[in-house]
Amino acid sequence: MTYLWQVALHSAVMGSILYAWTRQVRLPSGRTKRHLLALLLVLPMVTAAIPGRGRVEFAEGTAILNSARILAVPLPGSLHLVDAFVLLAILAVAFTMWQELLPALRRPKADGTDVPGFLEAMVHGRPGWAQCVVRVSPLASVLVVTSGRPGRPQLIVSRGALDSLTAPEWEAVVAHEHAHWCDGRWWHTHALFAVRLVQCYNPVALWAFREYCNEVEIACDAVAARGRDPHLLGRVLLKFYHSTDRRDVAARGALRKRVDVLLAGGPQDHALPPLTMLAASTVLLGLLPWIV
Repeated sequence: MTYLWQVALHSAVMGSILYAWTRQVRLPSGRTKRHLLALLLVLPMVTAAIPGRGRVEFAEGTAILNSARILAVPLPGSLHLVDAFVLLAILAVAFTMWQELLPALRRPKADGTDVPGFLEAMVHGRPGWAQCVVRVSPLASVLVVTSGRPGRPQLIVSRGALDSLTAPEWEAVVAHEHAHWCDGRWWHTHALFAVRLVQCYNPVALWAFREYCNEVEIACDAVAARGRDPHLLGRVLLKFYHSTDRRDVAARGALRKRVDVLLAGGPQDHALPPLTMLAASTVLLGLLPWIV
């Protein structure tokens, strides 16, 4: 329990520092932002596990912040702040189940029948996708996603997407989905997804992973727009936007941001020097272990 709390505490402190810093420097979407979000997911699990910090002497006489006193703050009804943290953690776990499990259960099954020949040829012509299986979902909304594993990917497209997208738009969409499997993006995303599941009780980790996935989508948009008119992919994203349920505010907001970044020139992968990232990581690594 102590370790779980300290991971969440370090995440909250680190997330607040990084959020204020990135707002101050107006950090744009790009590689630097992805690295910061990955750092926010991983570093608190490291700093909270440093041994020798569980002693009362350390917490009372050495630590910058002893959160045990904060957790003991009384609340109405003979409760304490620690009970509020437990409730928040339970809600975060429930949100993870609602976000990850229920959509997978509600999604109609896709099959390999009625797949257009031009789409199969386009997919199999991509490097490393000769074995990619294309499946069609009966959904009327515009949906294109990939699944599977390296060596055996799957591309799932909805009936609505087949009816709505033109051949040039399909080229951009396939290029975007293929980019998810290049340059280690599949491995990085799934490794951080495992870290997120370990921290499924931590709201900061849930937010950081969602933002990381949005940044990966923006990076894949940049790959798909390479050598093409970015307005073509922008129109495709707007079709996805108008097909998304209005109640899914997060998904619609992410699509709007992707369009804005794409039409503004794409992500800026060299917004900050690497030494700045190294300095920020070193400062946080030195600061967080003193907060217990």
